[in-house]
Amino acid sequence: MAFKTRCYGMSDVGRARQQNEDNYIFVPNQGLYIVADGMGGHASGKLASALAVRHITDFVCVQSKSPDFELPHQKEDDATDDDAHLLTCAIRHANERIYIEACKDPSHEGMGTTVVAVRDLGDERLVLAHAGDSRIYRFRNATLSQVTDDHSLLNHLLKTGKLKQEEADSFPNKNVILRALGLKDDVTVETSVVSKRGGDVFLLCSDGLTDLVEDWVIAEVFDDGTDDLKKVCTTLIDLANKAGGKDNITVMILVIEES
Repeated sequence: MAFKTRCYGMSDVGRARQQNEDNYIFVPNQGLYIVADGMGGHASGKLASALAVRHITDFVCVQSKSPDFELPHQKEDDATDDDAHLLTCAIRHANERIYIEACKDPSHEGMGTTVVAVRDLGDERLVLAHAGDSRIYRFRNATLSQVTDDHSLLNHLLKTGKLKQEEADSFPNKNVILRALGLKDDVTVETSVVSKRGGDVFLLCSDGLTDLVEDWVIAEVFDDGTDDLKKVCTTLIDLANKAGGKDNITVMILVIEES
C-alpha cells in the first residue's frame, strides 16, 4: 500500500521565557522530521538544539548519500534495523559535535538538548528515535498513545516502583532528565520501527506542551480533525500558553494518508 505524509510544525517562546531554545525542521522530500529542546542557559540551549537539528539533517540528507560514506558506529546487535541504525548514528554524530562545541567554549559548558526524530522510509514504515523527555505520540482509531519513553528521573522512578503514580504530580524534580545530547561524549539513542496506517497522526513535541496540556486534551484536538494542520498546531500552542506557557512550546504533526 502506498502512503503520503502531510506535515506542519510550529514553535512558540511561551509566556515565561525570553528566548526560544527549541528548534525543529522537516524535510519532506527526505522523509526527515526533528524536534529538539535545548538546555543550559539561553545562548547555550539555543545553540545545542540548533546544532542537533543541523548535524542530524546533514548526516541523513547529505553525508549518507556520499558514495564513500561509512557509518561511524557498529550495530549493537545483528537484529538492529539498518534504517534505525542510520538514524542512531546521525544522532550520536550530532551529540559529538555539541559536546566538542561545549568543550571549546567554557561559557557553553553543560549545554545539551533533547531530540525526537522520525524518518519516513517511503514504504510502510517509520523509524522513531529519541533521547530525553521530548515525546512522540500516535493518534490512531481515536486513541492517543505515547510511543516514546521519557528518559527522565521521574519516569525512571515510576518504572522501578520507587515512586507511585499518585506522587508524580508533587515530585519536585520533574525536569531532571537522564539522557540528552551534548552532556557526554556519547549518548544512547532509543529507536523503534513502526508500521503506518492510513489516518495515523504523529505528534512530535517538546515538554513545553506535555507538561501543561494533558494527553486527553491533545486527543480531543486531534479528534476534531486534522485537515488544517496549521490550525491544529496553533490550538495546541494556545492551550499550553493558556495553562501558563512556562516553557518554550514546539509541536510538529505528521498525518499519514493512503495515496
